Amino acid sequence: MADKSTFLVHIVSRRNSTWQGTVTWMEKKKTENFRSMLELIKMIDVTEDEKGGVQDERKGET
Repeated sequence: MADKSTFLVHIVSRRNSTWQGTVTWMEKKKTENFRSMLELIKMIDVTEDEKGGVQDERKGET
């Protein structure tokens, strides 16, 4: 099982039917702004790549 990551999401506003705000990756103490839910999800997904070798549980691949 892969190590878990912790994110602090701060929603600043909701415009154009989506969220804007900041996300902080607690383990690395990195904070980024996001302009949409899709951008937030992509940022979180990229952190899994940065951890390296995270196993995709659905496919059983690394």
